[in-house]
Parts: sequence; structure tokens; C-alpha cells
Amino acid sequence: MDTQVTVIGAGPVGLTLAMDLAQRGIDVVVVESRSEDEPADAKCNTVAARTMEVFRSLGVADQARAAGLSDDFPTDVLYCTSIAGEEIVRITQPSRNERMAAGTHSAPGYLDSHWPTPEPVVRVSQLYLNPILFNHARTFERITLLPETTFVSYEDQDGRVVATCETKGGESLTISSRYLIGCDGGASSVRRQMGVKLVGDAEIAKSRTALVRCRAIRDLFPGKPAWMSWVVNPRTSGTVVAIDGEELWLVHRIVLMSKDFGSVDRDQSIRDVLGVGPEFTWEVVHHQDWTARRLVAERFRSGNVFLCGDAAHIWVPFAGYGMNAGIADCMNLSWMLAAVLKGQAEDRILEAHERERHPITEQVSKLAMDKALEYMERSQNRTIPGVIEKRHFIGRLLRKRIGKQVYDINAPQFACEGLNFGYYYDDSPIIQYDGSDAPSYEMGSHTPSSVPGCRMPHFWIDDDTSLYDVLGEDYTLVSFDAGVVVDALVEAARARGFPLSVLHCEIPDQSDWLQTGLILVRPDRHVAWRGDTLPDDVDRLLDILTGKRMEAA
Repeated sequence: MDTQVTVIGAGPVGLTLAMDLAQRGIDVVVVESRSEDEPADAKCNTVAARTMEVFRSLGVADQARAAGLSDDFPTDVLYCTSIAGEEIVRITQPSRNERMAAGTHSAPGYLDSHWPTPEPVVRVSQLYLNPILFNHARTFERITLLPETTFVSYEDQDGRVVATCETKGGESLTISSRYLIGCDGGASSVRRQMGVKLVGDAEIAKSRTALVRCRAIRDLFPGKPAWMSWVVNPRTSGTVVAIDGEELWLVHRIVLMSKDFGSVDRDQSIRDVLGVGPEFTWEVVHHQDWTARRLVAERFRSGNVFLCGDAAHIWVPFAGYGMNAGIADCMNLSWMLAAVLKGQAEDRILEAHERERHPITEQVSKLAMDKALEYMERSQNRTIPGVIEKRHFIGRLLRKRIGKQVYDINAPQFACEGLNFGYYYDDSPIIQYDGSDAPSYEMGSHTPSSVPGCRMPHFWIDDDTSLYDVLGEDYTLVSFDAGVVVDALVEAARARGFPLSVLHCEIPDQSDWLQTGLILVRPDRHVAWRGDTLPDDVDRLLDILTGKRMEAA
């Protein structure tokens, strides 16, 4: 079997990569060991705003937003002594109905209401998301899906990667492609064959996890239920995540690093988190013991083979940045692969992927993981007094005091504007910098910026149309000054087959970030160049963008 790109792994990262490549005119084969009917993991339960922007471009955002929780189920984050116990503090977030009542704009009055995006965050489990993406991928003629097919090995030689796989029936299957991408998770077989090591902290936290079916859990909440509930009491600490808001719940019980998994009784730990006695019952759908790690692959590429997602980096998905970081990886890589395969850029442009994404993993690790460790250390190293569960004055006073601390530490991870929108590429060989500094990268806050390397700031063209809806699939020169002549760049791009469109826009109302009349936007929505007039040497600019100015890899 011959194709242009082989993707190993049909999780959200692999499927998103395949769909974006196919949308760019690239043929893709996706290899997945599981059957298409096998339930996906429920471990990821947040689709970040930037991921939703990707899904919007792929035509699958509405399906993702409609899945999982019911329209009126609150997506609050609750901190409590148990599900049936006392509330400590609540981070209020809108239900789907409340979110979309404002139309294309985010619901007012919440921590993320002001976010600069056409697609606010969605709380939906991977249990539902993966089938949506799989079925949507079927609609792309250029994608061949191979479920129940196991990747065995590959050979990278003479400009082709030949992957050997095994079908369900035990037959050997070979797939020849220009590039192979390992999106096969933390235990990546592709990474192992590449000989790439993971570097970092092998163990930072442990949890016993169970996906349970029980309609009675919703009735345990004394007040309004929540999408995610964090439980702290003298006996345990853990979380409960509403998967469908009715009968499916994901229960995590944090295990002290000094303890073995077997030292924690799974059933009793669930009872301690729920706040119920031995008469309360549930059905276990799935359970596992889970070790949190902070690991990053030494490199993301070997020849024509690349790593994306958990295959490239593993960390606690604090602020929802597990799967979402992987999708950011593949969106950075996809357009570069397409440009090379269509003859629009030098092969060496692919070296920019690791140059750009590897530092981002370090940034995300620092922002997200440090916060996660701070919370876990406080939870594990603190003796929780029993009075926190009491309804009298002292109990209420203690809950109020602890609640403020908990809110201050954790609100940023559930309204992490900076983590979503603030990362930037400050050392890329295919970006033309102008000497300006990008705003600092912080978890909870974000300053929109058109500094080269930053995400192109979002604004609405009209009530229903986002800037991102009208940006071209490839490079787009956005002009805010109709008087500037851009013909020289357009003609130079056309002469060399460089894909470039021009978009004329009115200056938006909120435009503190707009410092030049021209902004050149990459296919992944990052700024590649800006200026008030075209550079004197437009061919030099195009050489930089296409990798011709890079040293040979």
C-alpha cells in the first residue's frame, strides 16, 4: 500500500492530523490497533479553545460541542469534602445553553467570557470525542482508516518510510509513505523504534481511577452538581468527573507517593470520595492505576519519522493540556508536511517543527506542571482536620479560609487564557522577526500580540464570521491599509508557486495589538512577518518562509 503520510494511532491527535492533511490535499493512511467499536479512554475531558478552533476549520466543532453533558448541565468546578458533603468553594462556569445563548460570542459574566476566540472551551470526554472524530475522518476521501491493525516496525530509507503492520487476522501489511508520524501515545512503539528516550520525572503522582455507572451519584450533590468535583477530607483526596451528567462518572483517588497502589482499597476509596456507606452500589465500567509523569522526548524527529502528542511528551493534564498539546503539535507539523509534499517548500523546513515545538513543551511543562505539583503537594502534605466536614460555625469558617486558597491556586487552570493563546515561537528559522519582544507567557492571562511568532489575534469580521473563518488555508497577507501596494509579494509568490492569499480588513474595535498595516499569517495562525510596507527584498522573505535560508539538515 502506498500513500503520502502514514499516521500511527487513531486517537484525537492522530485523527486531527490526518484530517488536516487530507483537507490540504494529502493522502493519509491511519493505523489503529483497536477496533472502531472499542470505547476510547475517558481520561481527557476538556477540549481547549484553540483545539475547538481547529475543529471549527475541520467542520467538526458543532458535533464536539453537542456531545457528552446535557445542554443544561453546569460545567462548574466544585471543591468539597465529598460529593454528598459540604461545599468548600465553586468555580462557576456556564452550561452549554448558557454558553451558546450569546450566539457566537462567549457567555458574559464568567472567567473566560472575554477570551479572544470564536470557539470557547468544551467539557466533553474523549469517550465521546474519539468516535466523533473517527466518523468525521471517514468523510475525507484522502484518508484510509485501518482499525484492528497493529504497527510492528518501520524502515526509513531512500526517501520512503516502509511500515510493517499486522492485521487482526494475522496477515502482514506493508505501507510505504514519504513520512510516518507516531501518534501512538505514551507507550509509543514508534518512539521506541526511533531509539528516542523520554527525559524528566518518571513519577510525580499516583491515582486509582474508575469509570463507574451509577445514576444515584447525581442525587448525592446537596446543591447544584458540577462537571468536576475535587474532594478533600481527612480520609482521602480525589476527583469526580461527570462524563454524561447522568450515569457515567470518572472517579480518581489520589494515592500518596509513599504508598503502593495495593494499599488503597478501590471500593472504599470511591465511597470516601462520594461520601457514602456500604449500602451504596455502582457498576465499574473500567478501572486502572495511573502514574503521573513529566517526560519529554529527547527529539521529535528521526529522518522522515516524527512524534506528536503523548508519544512526544507526557505530563499531568493540568488545565486540560494533555490531548490539547498534542493537537497543537500536529497542527504545527501538518501544514509543513503538506507544503513539502506539494513542492511549495524545502524538505528542510520540517526541521522548524522541533525548533518551534520542543521549547513549547518546556514552557507548558513549567506553567502547567508547576501548578499541578503545587496543588498536589499541598493536598498530600497537609493534615485535613475533621472539622472541615462539620456544619457548625468553625467548620464553615475553615471551609471559607481553605476555599479562598484553593480558588486562588486553581482558578487559573480552569480559565487559563494564557496557556491557550499565549505561547509563541521565538526562535524559528522560518519566521521573519523584527526585534520586538512577545508578551510574557503566563497561565491565567494573555495579551494579544502581532509580534512575529505569536498567534494572530482573533477578531470578528461581523456578528457571525470570525477572522479565522476567512483566513486562507495557506499563507494569508492581512492588510489593514488599503493604500499599501502588495503586488510585488503576490507576484513573487505566484512565480515560485508559493500559496498566498490577500485579505483586506477594517481595523477592529479592539486593536491595541495592531502596530503595522500588514501582517503575514501562517497556515497555523501564527504571525510569520509584519510591516507597514513590503520588505525591499520580497524574494528573501519568501526564502525564509519556505526554508531556503535554513542550513541543510
